[in-house]
Amino acid sequence: ETRRRSILPLLASALVAVYLFVFLPLDREAGSRGVLLEKKWRLLAAALGHTNALKLDFVSLTNQFNETRAALTVFETARKQAQARVEPDETLRAKLSATFLLVDYDNEAGRQKGTLERLAKQQGVGLETNVFAGFPQQTADMKEPALLWAELAFLDTLLTTAINAKVTTIHSVAAPLPLTNAPPTNGVRSLAELPVQIELTGPIQNVARFLQTLPLRADEVKAAGLPEASTNKSVLFIDRLVLRKQAPEKPDEVRASLRAVGFVFRE
Repeated sequence: ETRRRSILPLLASALVAVYLFVFLPLDREAGSRGVLLEKKWRLLAAALGHTNALKLDFVSLTNQFNETRAALTVFETARKQAQARVEPDETLRAKLSATFLLVDYDNEAGRQKGTLERLAKQQGVGLETNVFAGFPQQTADMKEPALLWAELAFLDTLLTTAINAKVTTIHSVAAPLPLTNAPPTNGVRSLAELPVQIELTGPIQNVARFLQTLPLRADEVKAAGLPEASTNKSVLFIDRLVLRKQAPEKPDEVRASLRAVGFVFRE
């Protein structure tokens, strides 16, 4: 009996110590975590559009997460395919990254004009007198003159594709100011959108082949059985197109005014 009475105070002291140093801190920790959990719960409910929800369907939530991950995978695949489609060839990439020299650009532009004139003569396509007047030139306010190389490549693709499609006459081409901002400063690659324009006349079937060929790469052009394209053909996307009947006595001939855009990555 004496031993039992001496142990009881010790047990009481131990219980008090456990209460003070274990249960009370755990209770305070549980309370603070409960407040945090409630905040997170409300944020999650609001994100799901259930601002006053007391119960959430976590099975449905898990399915939404899985669908989102699948959509992100599809998006990443599409992004890589789009990047591969618009990525310029190695020669053009080298010119874009090198120091721009106007004399080199003028020499290359002159060489391309001569090549295009010979190709047009060979294919029986008429070039109006000032058709090459629309080739881009460097101006004092250009932030990135190296993009002129891309515009030159896009115009070469535009004209070569039209000539190989055997349109009747090319009236004009132009390269308006690039639709682009200043170069990126954070090291992230960005796209520069470069528009090019052409006006031509030809049989509707030939004009249709020209339009069909523009957004294809060289291997795709060959696979589709379309007119031959150079291996370094740029991909151009149709932005605006106007087709008009040329004359009542020529029902199959149309005059096309086209605006297309090409893209290049900037480092």
